[in-house]
Amino acid sequence: MRIRPFEERDLATFVDIGNRCFPEYAWTLDDARHEDATWTDPKFFKARWFVDDDAGNAVAYLQLNHQRGWFEPTRYRCDINVLPEHRRRGYGSALERQAVSAARERGGRLLIGNTKESMGESLDFVSHRGWVERQRSWESRLDVDAFDFAKFAEAEPRVARQGVRIVTLADELRRDRETAIRKAFAIEELCRHDIPSVDRATEGSLERFVMEVDGPQIILDAFFLAVLDGEYIGISDLWRDSDNSRGLYQGLTGVHPAHRGKGIAMALKLQTVRYARANGKALIKTWNDTRNRPMLRINEAMGFVKQPAWIEFEKRL
Repeated sequence: MRIRPFEERDLATFVDIGNRCFPEYAWTLDDARHEDATWTDPKFFKARWFVDDDAGNAVAYLQLNHQRGWFEPTRYRCDINVLPEHRRRGYGSALERQAVSAARERGGRLLIGNTKESMGESLDFVSHRGWVERQRSWESRLDVDAFDFAKFAEAEPRVARQGVRIVTLADELRRDRETAIRKAFAIEELCRHDIPSVDRATEGSLERFVMEVDGPQIILDAFFLAVLDGEYIGISDLWRDSDNSRGLYQGLTGVHPAHRGKGIAMALKLQTVRYARANGKALIKTWNDTRNRPMLRINEAMGFVKQPAWIEFEKRL
């Protein structure tokens, strides 16, 4: 066994190992290249290591990085993936020790990582190494083909009567790109800071937002904005599921605090389902913190079905 630093030529292997460990959440080499290209701010650390087996084949990796949206310089996210057929051979343990060592060298005080509550081996791994639970998120999935729009026939007219229009970022960019980018970033940041979390959200980057808008995963025609008197007051967007031509990921859904409780979030989410249905998509996946009852209530009413929760763990250094 040999632990070695990541090299650029390893990116395809990095993607392959991750996809074989989590086939339901697969991504592409282009996705990974784009993700790496967005790490432009030197204050944010990210590094990867591989484990090669005795035959010289990469069988596991560690990624250690800051959380850009919840930045704390002494806290590092730790992702360890070992190919299923190579587990229980000490590779994961070696990478966990590498994560601890690398974080401590940088003055790190806390590691965080997550796994699904249905993944027994992973739960045993973290519990035996001093990791403790810190928060949970529900993954929920919507069967688009089975969705009944008739149950929500009044939702969109209710919002329209308030003078609220729902538009797409694609249309807004064509009309005035600079203004649309600025306003969309502002409403996204406002709503993102209200997502329940044990960590405080930190200021996002307009530069990175622009890179995401121009990136391969966002769907501009499925990036819906609620507009009132020319201002963006709500957001709900969809992202491509790179490995599932009939699947989509739900991104952020949120409404300006002054306009909550008026049905705007529901109207926005209905637009995402309309987009999915019109484009032959069968499944929408989303994640919500277990304490985010307002959004969970909307998802439950729409028929999203909860999957095993994702548990975030921490290890103090």
